[in-house]
Amino acid sequence: MNGIGVSAVNAYTAHREWASRPPDERYASVHSLYEAARARRIRTEERTIDTVAVRTEAVAADALALRDTSGRQAALTNWSFEQLAGIAGAPPKYLRTLPAAVASDAINYGLQRQRREQHQLLLDRDDPWTVHAVTSPRYARVHHDELTARVLDLMGQHPAWSLPLGYKDGIFGAERVPSGAYLGDRDMFLFLVDGNRDLDDPTDSSHAGLFRGFILRNSDVGAAALTLDVFLFRAVCGNHIIWGFQHVAGFRRRHVGASIQDEWTASLESVRSALDADVAADRLVLLRAQSQELGSDRAAVIDTAVQRLELSRKHADEAYTLAETFESNPRSVWGYVQGLTRLSQRTPWQDGRFNLDRAASRLLTTVH
Repeated sequence: MNGIGVSAVNAYTAHREWASRPPDERYASVHSLYEAARARRIRTEERTIDTVAVRTEAVAADALALRDTSGRQAALTNWSFEQLAGIAGAPPKYLRTLPAAVASDAINYGLQRQRREQHQLLLDRDDPWTVHAVTSPRYARVHHDELTARVLDLMGQHPAWSLPLGYKDGIFGAERVPSGAYLGDRDMFLFLVDGNRDLDDPTDSSHAGLFRGFILRNSDVGAAALTLDVFLFRAVCGNHIIWGFQHVAGFRRRHVGASIQDEWTASLESVRSALDADVAADRLVLLRAQSQELGSDRAAVIDTAVQRLELSRKHADEAYTLAETFESNPRSVWGYVQGLTRLSQRTPWQDGRFNLDRAASRLLTTVH
């Protein structure tokens, strides 16, 4: 390795994250997710800085770091680079196409032109030091380990709650693995299903069932609000469908101002009520979704999906291909919904999967 030690290689990899977002980590249990989140929190500290006093610098041809007034160098994650570029008034997507030295000069120029402001760094003291977030001092951070600890307590009270099983790497027919616990550079997702709350899947001859559950999403770096949503899990293929029907309660709160832990804890009771709600209306929607078609042929279905769901044509086309492969009628609302949720399983980042699942939910709400 030309004399480069392991720690140097790890540092180089970390300093490359500004340009290439790493995939989310999947955890086999809620407890292992909690342990990872807790370990990261112990390693991190918050530090207030004057934005005009920090500088980025190229540490290799394609590696970038942040240096503060103390002289300490810290790697930027893909997300903290995006935040810093935004503060500097520079487009992060374009900067990632440039050599590190040029991108660094552009950000430094933008920072020097901004009015003097304070921002909060979330620093990881691991080797190498890493900046996870650059946020406003008003940002109210809710730590992942606090949320997962509360979920573990609730799971102790409700043994039927568990992580759903999905096909490994989203490949149909592969090994079934727990698919509901993810942690990445931007956010955490936790999916739990209630094994006691199932609906008959009218399209599944194996009678594996549809199970209700909920999704907890949190970002401790300013990438997303804290949310709770009820969802439907199709056991036969491991698809997540975010359920948007009228009786389902959810919770969404931005990370600004006072502590929000008490509010989200109380909202769990509303989610429990939604999970217990009558399933007759849901069954009726599923049956109608099988018969209602989005278009007469492939092109018409894709056009409808692009217009109604604001999907890219690429995603709309890929979803149809998957629906055509695995469903009896890819033109139906139900068939295309399954194509979308299968596509979401093949997306490397959970926020992208979440958006595709939400598109599937919006499509189901059009059933009449």
